Amino acid sequence: FCSVALDIIGLSIFNYEFGSVTNESPVIKAVYSALVEAEHRSMTPAPYWDLPFANQLVPRLRKFNSDLKLLNDVLDELIDRAKATRNVEDIEDLEQRNYADVK
Repeated sequence: FCSVALDIIGLSIFNYEFGSVTNESPVIKAVYSALVEAEHRSMTPAPYWDLPFANQLVPRLRKFNSDLKLLNDVLDELIDRAKATRNVEDIEDLEQRNYADVK
């Protein structure tokens, strides 16, 4: 169910095919791994990831950093694509729209 929702959001909002319904998307894996690491960090009393060289030595931190890089690369691509395809007239229409009347 989450995969279908993610693909719908990806296509309708970002015009990006996550492909998470038909196969296992590396982007989805990276999101889940990053969330697991965030949960782990919230429950760990000592922030060992702040120690010098920990990000290079600890395998889970290397994985976390590579996942973040993948997510940032995809987001940068989506932002660049949105900037390249935006239409100034659309922006002006949106700014002038009376949102109080939208139902």
